[in-house]
Amino acid sequence: MDDLRKAYRIVVIIGLAMMASLLVYAAVVGILDKEPALIRSAPALSGSQTEILKFALLGISVVVFFVIRFVNDQVLNASGEQAKKLDQRPPLAKGIAPEFGRLTTAAVITYALCESPAIFGLVLFFLGRSPSDFHIFLLISLFFFAVHFPKFSRWEEWYRKQQGR
Repeated sequence: MDDLRKAYRIVVIIGLAMMASLLVYAAVVGILDKEPALIRSAPALSGSQTEILKFALLGISVVVFFVIRFVNDQVLNASGEQAKKLDQRPPLAKGIAPEFGRLTTAAVITYALCESPAIFGLVLFFLGRSPSDFHIFLLISLFFFAVHFPKFSRWEEWYRKQQGR
């Protein structure tokens, strides 16, 4: 269990670093919004085009919310050759057993998918120059992190099931 706890701590640090990138995005948007001279060109999209894109990206974000769980299930419940490939990945750090490869892979994929709405918002900000659009997607991304952040109790449960096989 110590190895499991060690792997979990490293994955949590990776997750917190990815969440910190959201603060970087917010700072970029804040700076560019307060200093419009930094962006010399007009918005790339008109208001109606921005609205259409915003709703499309909101729809994609809803899909991503459910894709996260599906991908986690696929990675964690892989069998046969897929499981062997995932279990033989190099460990995140020295002293961590490779058997936690699926857990760490699932967590990192989850983090990337949780971050995607904030990236959508950043793109939308650059195309339409509306910070409120970015902030909506930032909140969605934070919500995704809150809901899907891996819990140690689930890791323990998964590990016990793997040991029982």
